[in-house]
Amino acid sequence: MTFKLSDVQSTNLHLLMAIRLGLELDRVGTSCKFALNAALGDHLRTLSQDQIMALVAHTGQITLFPPRQDLLALLQAPVPLTGPLASARAPLPAL
Repeated sequence: MTFKLSDVQSTNLHLLMAIRLGLELDRVGTSCKFALNAALGDHLRTLSQDQIMALVAHTGQITLFPPRQDLLALLQAPVPLTGPLASARAPLPAL
């Protein structure tokens, strides 16, 4: 059975699958990149593609990945500065 994903569902699916793959290849590096604790990383590694797709389908229009608090500032900064600025600031979710 196939269904059309919304933009929110597509984002959730792609990020969850990218994180899961990253955990398989480099658990520590991926955990650091995505600010995952050990329990979350371990659990994501146990999920199959079908389980992730079911989770995304049932989560619906709720994003699992809110933007950073400083996203607007990063988008407005000169492009060469976005990397250093993003590295210097904690990627806290927007409130």
